[in-house]
Amino acid sequence: MSRIQPDFKSVALLFAICVTSAVPEASAQGPEGLTGVYSNKGGTLAIVEGNNETLVHFSGSFPQGESAGTCDCALVVQRKSATNWSLQQAGEQDAWTLRVNPKQFVLESGPSPSCCGAGYPGKDTFARSTARPLGICKVKVSKAGFHASDAANTPRKAFVVSGDAVEAYVDPVEPDFLAARFQGPQKATAGLLKREDLDCAAESAPKAAVKAPVAADKLQPFAGTWVELTRQGKGFVVLKPCSAATRSFTVKPATGEVEVQLGQEATTLKVTSVEPGKGAGAWVLGLTAADGKPEALQWKTADAAKGTVSVNSPDLFSQSHDYVRQEKKSAFPSKQETGCDEYER
Repeated sequence: MSRIQPDFKSVALLFAICVTSAVPEASAQGPEGLTGVYSNKGGTLAIVEGNNETLVHFSGSFPQGESAGTCDCALVVQRKSATNWSLQQAGEQDAWTLRVNPKQFVLESGPSPSCCGAGYPGKDTFARSTARPLGICKVKVSKAGFHASDAANTPRKAFVVSGDAVEAYVDPVEPDFLAARFQGPQKATAGLLKREDLDCAAESAPKAAVKAPVAADKLQPFAGTWVELTRQGKGFVVLKPCSAATRSFTVKPATGEVEVQLGQEATTLKVTSVEPGKGAGAWVLGLTAADGKPEALQWKTADAAKGTVSVNSPDLFSQSHDYVRQEKKSAFPSKQETGCDEYER
């Protein structure tokens, strides 16, 4: 049986807030709450609600000159009403607002949020119809304590024990802590749990509905192998790593798949949608991994004559953006990564 011990400092704080009427009524979040993962073409919004606090995680991408910028923001709700939430990032002064509308969430930031790259437009919307459940993780240590969402991740008194199932947002970047909630007999406790204390196997996570790949003719313009370019000075080179293959990806219209070569390993995803993006030569390819996880690939033709494109996505292409068609890569110089001797010893 789980033992959730109250954090008396938090209880005292909540009591003080209640006295000043800053905490919303229970009806503010609806009888079933808003816990879940929501997505748009460029990112993900995860909401983890508990009786003690609400955590929000936002990750996404946005145009940044010829490339793309990203956001990776772990936020805590400071004040909440039925239609408006005030949020803040731990250890930062950034102020965020989440407007809760009947059909969508509207997330807005202040100027230049520290968890986003330069040029973030300050606003993202997420349709509530895209909701999917959090992942399910099992506690694999004898006792896993909850931690606060402050800069020091201060330990709390509440904990869960071996075998307990918790709902968690399993961030693709694999952080040290996961935003999680445990549903007890009378209340739900939210907070951060150490990733190493949990077993979040893919087979235990809720599966999204399987989508069919798009028709071959829709993928034909993207077909072929695309090789990563590395910026050097004012131009690009094809970099050859010491102990791995050059990153690349191959679009296969016949099977409706994209095979991504990550250097030392590869992964294959289905292309389940192709939609026009913003501007000429821009597209959004909806990718779906084998475990049902969706990922939006932003595609932009950089130079049609040279066969170059700029791509971006929250996970697989978050750090790798510039590619050239394999048959045109000879127009770019090849360069061997330096310091390879250590790999040969």
